[in-house]
Order: sequence, then structure tokens, then C-alpha cells
Amino acid sequence: MMRRRQRGVALLSAVLAVALAVVLVAALLEHGALARSRSAQVQRGEQAWQLLHGIEAFAIRALQDEQAAQPGIDSFGDGWAQPLPPIEVPAGRIGGRLHERGGCLNLNALWQPADSRAAGVAQQRLQRLLQRLRLDPNIAAAVRDWLDPDPDPAPGGAEDLQYAAATPARRAANRPFAHVSELRLVRGVDADAFAALRPHVCALPDPATPINLNTATPELWMSLDPAIGEALARRLWRDGRARYDSVDAVLAELSRELGIPVEQLDPELRVATAVHTDWFVLEAEITLDGLPFLYSSLLHRGPPLASVHGRVRGPW
Repeated sequence: MMRRRQRGVALLSAVLAVALAVVLVAALLEHGALARSRSAQVQRGEQAWQLLHGIEAFAIRALQDEQAAQPGIDSFGDGWAQPLPPIEVPAGRIGGRLHERGGCLNLNALWQPADSRAAGVAQQRLQRLLQRLRLDPNIAAAVRDWLDPDPDPAPGGAEDLQYAAATPARRAANRPFAHVSELRLVRGVDADAFAALRPHVCALPDPATPINLNTATPELWMSLDPAIGEALARRLWRDGRARYDSVDAVLAELSRELGIPVEQLDPELRVATAVHTDWFVLEAEITLDGLPFLYSSLLHRGPPLASVHGRVRGPW
């Protein structure tokens, strides 16, 4: 009887030892699989990062070639506006496209000195844009207060005192926007207002960046002058195929549409407007081993050469 008990205990000990060994082996295998997966992911990420640099170099060359072929004009009919067809690479493929960032109202244009004519014009355009979009006109004053270092709020604006009482509490940035998404922090800009403004505004590093009239939206056209209504804005927009060769050509067409001499047009139409742009966003789509990577790069086209100003993972 004692021997049977001893054999039972020995068998149980052996079973437990085997079970423990199986658990340990399974844990080691899982740990190894996770380590291999992490290593592969890191390798894919690094490979995607290097491929992004290659796509950037290709985009920069394309922008420089386009500028050399037709300097001073950018429109949606240009070669840079065509997407890069998917290209097969080892273990995946790459593609991408360029989006110009001149056909928008640069929020940082309001950051210029208070007595700057360009800053005043930019604020008036933002006010008219808000009116066209049926949004709170006080947002324009709040944007200006968000940018300027002055602690006193403008009528309808907001400074630190108002933001401290918000939820969550915060302070005015008192600096230029680093990204257009910061607009969501400005008083009066909720999700709906941001969604309405997003297609027409941007945040570019250079506050003096002009609006490209060849790529401006109809709503942005209407913000340029109270005399430009929706029907006229859409005619000037030409279904997104506008290709004016100069601001003078724009003003000549506008004078014909309004039936007044060019000399009687508002001179502020010439302030911070152009038919070209120097800022573009490259969206690079990279797929490696079935995993998608999306990068966005902010490109500045010279002079003297085009360069990368910033990069993010995901959309810009």
C-alpha cells in the first residue's frame, strides 16, 4: 500500500514537472515570437522612413522641374497635382501625391504686427469667410488674440483669463500656429466650426505667404471682397480649373464681371494674393508586408531649392 502511494506521488510529481516545462517552453516561444514581431515592425518602420526620404526627393525634383518649365504659376492642372502611380518595391509598394497649400487663408497672417496692413487685410478676410460659412464672427478676434502677445482681449476675443475658466483650462498660445489643428483650442471653435473652416484655412510658417488664386476655394474668393458673391466666385473658380497667369489677369476679369474699371477695384485685392505657391504637402503611402504606413511632409519650394520643413505620421 505504501509503495502504491509512493508511486502515485512520483507520478504526480512527474506530471507537474512536465506541465511546468510545457508552460515554460510556451512562454519562451511566445516571448520569442513577440521579440521577432517587434524586430520586424521596427525594421518595417525604418524601411518606410527611408522610402519616405526617397519619395520626398522625387517630389522635390518634380516641383523644381515644374517651376523651371512654367515659373510663377501653379494650378491643379500642373504635373505636380497628378498622383504618383504605385511603384513596386521589395516586400511592398509606394505611392503618393502633392497637395499645394497656397489656396487657403494662412491663419498666421494675422500674427504680423498690429499696424501691419497685411494683418488687417487677413483679419477682414477671415471675418468675411466666417460670415460666408455662417459661423460666429467673434472667432476672428479670438484667433488674433490667440496669436498676439498682448494680454488684453479684443472685443469678442479671448485671452488667458477667459481660457483659464474653460474646460480644460489652458492659456492663449501667444505665438503662430504650428498646425491648423490648434484652431480647435481657440475660443468659439467647436467641432462643427472647425470642420467648416478646415478646407479654407491653413497654418504656414511664413505669415507673408499669399493666397494662390488659382487654387482658392469659392468661399475664399468670396472672402476677398464683399462684391464677390457666390455665383461670381464660382465663375472665377472655374470648377477648380482656374489658371490665371497673373494677379493683373484676375483683376481684369473681375472688372469685366463687375462692370467697373480696374482702377475702381479695391486695392486690397492685391495684398497677399498671387497665382503661385511655395508650400506643398506630400502624402506618402507605403505598404510593406501588407502593413500600411502614411506619412506627410511639408515642403517649401525655394529659392534657392525646395526643402522639407516638417514631417508627421498620418495626414498633415
